[in-house]
Amino acid sequence: MTRTFKSPALFTALLVSSIASPALADVGEAWVNQFLPKPLVVQSNGVEYTKLKAIGNVNIGGRIEYDAGVSGRVKSWSAHPYVRNGYGIAADVPGLSGYKQSKSYKVFQRPKKIGKNLAFAIPAWKFQTNAVNMCNWLAKDLRDQGLSNKQIFSKNRTVHFRAYINGSVNSNGIFSNSQIWQSQFDGYQVDVRCAKWSGSQIPQASNDLKLPLTVKKATMKLTEVATQTGTCKVKTMTAISTTEANATIKYRFTHSSGKKSNVFSTKTKNNKIAVVNHQWDVPNGPGTEKGWFRIEGVSPKFKSNKAHYSMNCKAKAPGGLAPNPRKPKIAVPLGGNGELSN
Repeated sequence: MTRTFKSPALFTALLVSSIASPALADVGEAWVNQFLPKPLVVQSNGVEYTKLKAIGNVNIGGRIEYDAGVSGRVKSWSAHPYVRNGYGIAADVPGLSGYKQSKSYKVFQRPKKIGKNLAFAIPAWKFQTNAVNMCNWLAKDLRDQGLSNKQIFSKNRTVHFRAYINGSVNSNGIFSNSQIWQSQFDGYQVDVRCAKWSGSQIPQASNDLKLPLTVKKATMKLTEVATQTGTCKVKTMTAISTTEANATIKYRFTHSSGKKSNVFSTKTKNNKIAVVNHQWDVPNGPGTEKGWFRIEGVSPKFKSNKAHYSMNCKAKAPGGLAPNPRKPKIAVPLGGNGELSN
């Protein structure tokens, strides 16, 4: 039978049967006894809490113990850390089950008892989102009480995690059935320091610490167009998703031939997205015309996907690889001669 328990908690197997003796009951416990560094420190910028102070790993120490009773034997055990927010939303730190430690025993080597010290080294970034969220939740509560940013970020404040060990033991024995596992005790408290703003001046508005414009994603779609005259054209539409509204983006087109356009600019809308439409003439050569276009950011830096085309063109396009002159939205020529240039 497998027994699973969270701790630092003590779990005692109580036999439901009236013939059971307390001396025969299985006893197991697992707990955290160390969490370093302590405290974890979340940095601020005077407006919000931003990130964990740079550290490599969080080191969690613990122990698992189990007594299988008079007739029992331990077949296997496993344990991993389990950490939960102690302030704000009671969310778990994700991904810690992947740091499980375990051991299985051969039939004639199964012990009656186990007592194992546990040590887990976990990258600190695993805890960052939860720690920052707890500190910002605290800041929200303080704002609701009427405190200004200057008051909130002028001193260190503290929230905490609760750390546990999730333990599981698989044992056998004549008293393995009809057992109830009972949990006791709270977790190991881990202080998280929401650090005061240490800059020379506490800003009073988020614009004072405006983050640089970045492009989150740029997606280009291409449509092939065959004309009655036999020339080939392609239409490209690119959606550029950014972190700001009404922001200027400078970009250029690149082609699979290695040619590049002049630099264009556009502005994002209120939804922080800019949509760029262009139409191009495709040169005609022997065989199938194949290639791709993409947009590359000049300011800020970014790249879209490559949008491919494959067409059979019967007539040479005027001007080579260039924007369609009938497209009224294209006002700036691409290169000195109205084409993509090397």
